[in-house]
Amino acid sequence: MKIFLLLFFLFILHAASAQFQGPVSEITSGYGANGTYTVNHVDIPNDHNTFLKPISIFYPQGTTSPVPTIFYSHGYGSSDTTFHLETLHHIASKGYAVVFVPYKALGVTIPERYLALFDGFVKAARTNTTIIDTTRVGFYGQSFGGGATPRIAYRAFTENNWGTNGKFMFCSAPWYSYELGTTNLPNFPDDCNMLTVLYDNDVTNDHRLGMDIFNNIAIPDSIKDCLIVYSDTIGGYIYQADHTLPPQYTSEGEFDALDYYVTFRLLDALADYSFTGNQTAKDIALGNGSAAQLDMGGQLKNLTHSNMPTATYPESIYTNPCSDAQNERSSFCNTIVSTAELQNNTHPVVIFPNPTQGEVSFIPKENYKDIHITIYSTLGRKIMEVSNQTNLDLSALPNGIYFTSVVIDSVTSNTPLLITK
Repeated sequence: MKIFLLLFFLFILHAASAQFQGPVSEITSGYGANGTYTVNHVDIPNDHNTFLKPISIFYPQGTTSPVPTIFYSHGYGSSDTTFHLETLHHIASKGYAVVFVPYKALGVTIPERYLALFDGFVKAARTNTTIIDTTRVGFYGQSFGGGATPRIAYRAFTENNWGTNGKFMFCSAPWYSYELGTTNLPNFPDDCNMLTVLYDNDVTNDHRLGMDIFNNIAIPDSIKDCLIVYSDTIGGYIYQADHTLPPQYTSEGEFDALDYYVTFRLLDALADYSFTGNQTAKDIALGNGSAAQLDMGGQLKNLTHSNMPTATYPESIYTNPCSDAQNERSSFCNTIVSTAELQNNTHPVVIFPNPTQGEVSFIPKENYKDIHITIYSTLGRKIMEVSNQTNLDLSALPNGIYFTSVVIDSVTSNTPLLITK
C-alpha cells in the first residue's frame, strides 16, 4: 500500500477545530444546517488500537432511548477525532449517534484494519444499547474508509442483521475495496440506500474505484446515486473539490460551504429518508439528478449526477489508479473508459506526453492550415494562449490538472492535461 507520509504528518499537526472559511455562508436551516441538540460523547477501550485512541461515540444530550446511528470509517492516517469534529458534532446535533473507530495506519494489514473497524462498531453497539439503535443504521466512509464501507456494511447487514428499519451507505472519494469476493456485491441487500460522492479535482483516488462498486452493487437505481463535486472560485476564495474534502487536514483546512452543501446536506437528507421515509429528503439525497439534489445554493457550481457513471480523466493522473495490482477488483477497470480516452480516439489532435513534466506537443492527425491552443485551469482561468505553435513549455506551471482547448481549422477539441514534476 502506498503510504502518504506527508498527509500523515499533516494529520498529526492538526488543531482541535477548523475555522469556517470563504464568502459563501454555511447552511443555517434544514438539511445541512447544524441541529439543535447539545452533543455529548463517551469513549470506550479500542481492543485493536489500545496504544493510540479509544472508540468514540457522539450522541445527542438527553437521549433516553436508542437513536439511529451512523458508523464512521475515517481516511488513512486521520485517526484522531479532532480531525473530524465538525462532522461528528454535526451528525449528533441532528439527533443521531455517530461511532468513530480509529484504526492503525502503520504496521498492520488491510484485513486487520477492516477487522478493527467492524469489531469496534460491534463493541460500541453492544456496550451502549441505551444510545445506539442497530435497526436504523448508516455507514459513512471517506478515502480508505470509503473503500472499506461496502464490506463493513455488508457484514453488519448480513451477519448481525443491522438496519432492519432503515439502512444506508455514503462512500466519499473511496480507495480500493477489499474482501468483497464475487458474491458480496451481487447479493448486497437491495433495500440499502446508497450515495457515492466523488470530487472532480481528486487526483489521489481514481474515480473508477467508487464507480466500479456503484455500478456492480445489487442496489436498484431508484435508491442509489453517484454525484460529482466541482471546484469553484468566488470572491477570490478557491473552493477545492479535491481529496481534502470533507476532512480538515490542518488548522487552516478547507472547512467551508462545500462541507455544508455536500457532506452535511446530503448526509442529513440520506439519513432522514432512510430512517423515516421522508420523500422531501429523498429528492435531495437520492433525487436521480433532481434540481434539489444538484443545487449548491445558487452560488457554488452545481453537482452532476449519473446512475451509470463514467470516468472523466485517464487513470494516469491518479496516485492510486484502478488497474493497480493492489486493487483486488482491477479486472473491472477496463469496463470504465474515461471521456478523455474516448475523446483521444476521435479528436483531431494528439497531446503527448500526457501526463507531462512540462514539455508537451500537440500533434494534429491530419494536415491543417491554422491551429490555436488555449490552456485553462480547472477553475476556468486562462493560463496560456498561442497560435500556430504546437510545442509548448509548461514547466513553469504548478503540478495539477489543466484543460486544453485546441482549434484546428475551426474544429475544436477539449482534453484534460496533467502536469506532474
